[in-house]
Amino acid sequence: MGVTVLGSGSQGNAIVVHTATGGVLVDAGFSRVELRRRLAAAQVDETLLRAILITHEHEDHVKGLRVMANTLKLPVYCNRLTAESIRDKGHAPDERFCLFTVGAAFEVGGFRIEPFSIPHDAVDPSAFIFRLGGKKIAIVTDIGHASGLVQHHLRECDLLVLESNHEVTLLMNSGRPMDLKHRILGKHGHLSNADSMALLKRVAHARTRHVILAHASQECNRYELVEQHASQCLKQLGRLDIRILVAQQDTCLPTVWV
Repeated sequence: MGVTVLGSGSQGNAIVVHTATGGVLVDAGFSRVELRRRLAAAQVDETLLRAILITHEHEDHVKGLRVMANTLKLPVYCNRLTAESIRDKGHAPDERFCLFTVGAAFEVGGFRIEPFSIPHDAVDPSAFIFRLGGKKIAIVTDIGHASGLVQHHLRECDLLVLESNHEVTLLMNSGRPMDLKHRILGKHGHLSNADSMALLKRVAHARTRHVILAHASQECNRYELVEQHASQCLKQLGRLDIRILVAQQDTCLPTVWV
């Protein structure tokens, strides 16, 4: 399996999980034009896409959903409450949603996909486990805290995509309204760099070889800070064999294969 982060941050999020014969787009937080440009830049053929999976209804995850799904004639998978919210926001595709139930696995694009609930301030947010050929990948961003359920699902992964959203000091010193600061720091907000590393320490497994840190705030974080936290964490774990990548807002990451 390959994981290609097309971009990640508060202005837009999209990730492709793919093989040589098929793939799925996880979230469509950029315009159709921008999504297609990034797919081309990452050398991921858009004709490989078999579906779009949506984690939750926030704009930075669904901005290009309707037009992208309609253009490429892709089914859109999400849970019922998320689908209703997407319709209310005007991002629904022409075709009906393919609804999944959180906690019940399904198959699309050749993958076994296991959706599970995460704590975030959306109507019914989900994260995903991808399985294929004995390999396991987790994509978990936009979480306020690492619940027991989250930690359970992240065990024994070959590749982890984890949120590392903000540095608390930078957030508190920012010009953001205090209520927004409290929302981000809350149990249904976003993981700080320190929280992300604490989670990584708990779930890193002997088979884990790749970690992509995602959804970094451009205002309240720095990519180099994320890298520093990760480097220190891996040293403490004695796991210098794990490759760390930091997803960015404006550029694609090279594909990571497991």
